Amino acid sequence: MNGLAITSLVVGIVCCIPPLGLIFGLIALSQIKRNGHRGKGMAIAGSILSGISTALVLVGLLTGGISDALDRFKDGVNEAARSRSTLDLRKGDCFDVPGTELEQETASVRVVDCAKPHDGEVTGSFRLEQSGAWPGEAAVEPIAEKRCTELNDAYVSDPSAVPDNASMYYYMPSKRSWRLGDHTVTCSYAAVDGKLTGSLRAGSASTPSAQ
Repeated sequence: MNGLAITSLVVGIVCCIPPLGLIFGLIALSQIKRNGHRGKGMAIAGSILSGISTALVLVGLLTGGISDALDRFKDGVNEAARSRSTLDLRKGDCFDVPGTELEQETASVRVVDCAKPHDGEVTGSFRLEQSGAWPGEAAVEPIAEKRCTELNDAYVSDPSAVPDNASMYYYMPSKRSWRLGDHTVTCSYAAVDGKLTGSLRAGSASTPSAQ
């Protein structure tokens, strides 16, 4: 059995490097004709499959199909890089929530440039001192309101300069995430209507505005 014939068929099926299967197949056919080895069918099949794959690659290059696919892949990678768990948000992060409802429960948001329109900006976070079983929303909310007010006020140089559509907003643990060790409240200013543009952070070069 001719080894190159087998290789040609395998490469032709896998389509990893299309031209190689065609080359291996042609070489194998030449060797089989000269030496009488078995594997002519494999060599022919590998050559045909690789030839088809090569033609498809060329068509893709000429029509921009591969370029479009690569662009979509890059966009997907970039989008994944911007997506972040609400547990991993850090002070100064500006973010958009999925969909249109800020109040909807979500596990992840999309981190964006603060200079661009966004739904919220993280002002800080703190860890709840309670331990043991989930204390319940009624116990956590008053603490979150008080501490987030303090963090929000400390985050901006002039609270009166905060846009009218910006209000305190926070992500707090759920009963399920509490059992998994999440005891952190993440505070932010968020747009109750429209979007925020620019950073609210004291000393920031960008000027906050409402949209």
